[in-house]
Amino acid sequence: MELAYLSAMVFLPALGAVVIALLSRPTPRTVKRVAAFFSLIPLLMALGLFLRFDRDAGGWFQGSVAWLPSLKVNYHLGVDGLSLPMAVLTGFLGFLAVLVSWKIELRAKEYFIWLLLLEMGIMGVFTAVDLMLFFLFWEVELIPMYMLISIWGSGRKEYSAIKFVVYTIFGSALMLA
Repeated sequence: MELAYLSAMVFLPALGAVVIALLSRPTPRTVKRVAAFFSLIPLLMALGLFLRFDRDAGGWFQGSVAWLPSLKVNYHLGVDGLSLPMAVLTGFLGFLAVLVSWKIELRAKEYFIWLLLLEMGIMGVFTAVDLMLFFLFWEVELIPMYMLISIWGSGRKEYSAIKFVVYTIFGSALMLA
């Protein structure tokens, strides 16, 4: 049960991105409303977990299922006293980012798709318990961040986007070493 709840909290923004992608000729206002809805739900779900969390019991919400058994890799999501506030913060900042971006008119459909995929990646990073799953989410968030910086950034946006990716990949390599 907890695995389904945590999976929904992680992947609802991606579902929102798919819904936006399937809209034919939507108005920017429709895209923004769909993005706001699909970023609000994970925030409310994370807040629900936060309110139910018992620090004194020392427990945590988690669920696991074998993913790649031959490699001993599991699809294992969970939140504890450290990652739960980060999940709440991710939900809050994801919803806030949608609201702050309300004035975006340039390719609004693409913008909100990338923003929701970024929220999914970050939420996955904070809920992943298995190391392989953590790195998968870590790398997944690179693509939306690159696109957001390189298209809607300011100044030397292409340079900044490439610099972000290079430093992140370099940081990932250092963590593996």
